[in-house]
Amino acid sequence: MAILIFVDDVLRSHVNTPIKQGFSLLRNLRERERVLILCADKEKDDRFLKENKLSLVDDLIGPDVPFLEESIEFRQVQYCRAHGPVELVITGNPEVATRLLEAGVSTMLYLNPSYISEKFRPDSRQGAKPWAKMTEELIKQQESLIEEDRKSTRLNS
Repeated sequence: MAILIFVDDVLRSHVNTPIKQGFSLLRNLRERERVLILCADKEKDDRFLKENKLSLVDDLIGPDVPFLEESIEFRQVQYCRAHGPVELVITGNPEVATRLLEAGVSTMLYLNPSYISEKFRPDSRQGAKPWAKMTEELIKQQESLIEEDRKSTRLNS
């Protein structure tokens, strides 16, 4: 089993500074689990991690994984899932989190108001709020579970 964590928006802010709480989360998870780090540029991100005293990373997964998927982040997760079970994915991107939830992947959305990219902030000027889409997807999944439970109750009666 592995936990996947993205460098961008969890460990590094959009202005290229380390997110202290994200590093703390990563260190705590590494004590008990295998953690794979998903990044946009392996060389640059490996250096960033070492500069911030994080070495001996289990695995650093770059964008060059061989899957036919437009979204680099989703492609990285698919690649990891193809090589073994993934227990949890931690991302700071609500759009990626929504897509992972739709695919049935356990996902933790990490949002730190001090570091979150402006396009995901509630007070952003960029229109649609991905949070509403995630809420809709969760409600849809809950309703389907309730419907399945009703069907199984009818069959058992």
